[in-house]
Amino acid sequence: MKLKPYEQGALDSLCGIYSIVNAMRVIRGLNNEESQELFTQIISYLEENKSLAVTLAQGISITVMGSIFKDIIGEKINRAIPFQKQTDVGISEFWTEMTRFLHEKRANGGKRAILFSLGGLHDHWTIVRKISSKRIWLFDSIGLRNLDRSKCTTRKASSSRRHLIYPTQTYFLKQNQHVT
Repeated sequence: MKLKPYEQGALDSLCGIYSIVNAMRVIRGLNNEESQELFTQIISYLEENKSLAVTLAQGISITVMGSIFKDIIGEKINRAIPFQKQTDVGISEFWTEMTRFLHEKRANGGKRAILFSLGGLHDHWTIVRKISSKRIWLFDSIGLRNLDRSKCTTRKASSSRRHLIYPTQTYFLKQNQHVT
């Protein structure tokens, strides 16, 4: 067996932090400097709250993510967890709501993104930036480009539906029109 080096991301669990930064890039148009500043603010926040080590090794919970949105992002965006207490949401209902939310931006203006947790093939937080009836396009920290609906589930991953999406761990994010 030939020994291979670990790549960045193989041992750390920073995808939750990257998903917050990437969501703000999509919604608020952050440039590189602003993105680095937000990343640093999040790391400092986690360190101050004694959750940096856990986040680095095990990932970020939806609760900690919510605290980051509240305490760091603040009023810059509106966020909702539409399926927060609904544990039995099917992929059709979930897909319909994602489509409605992302397509609503065309009528009402303002940039939107969906941040959700994946299981199954990946244990990962990612950003949905675009959707069709058959596919979602991602803005992702590990290079995932899209997920086909036929390969997704909200119930239990299988060999045919490898991507488990957790509706209870999904943020619908949009630009707050009253904050610049």
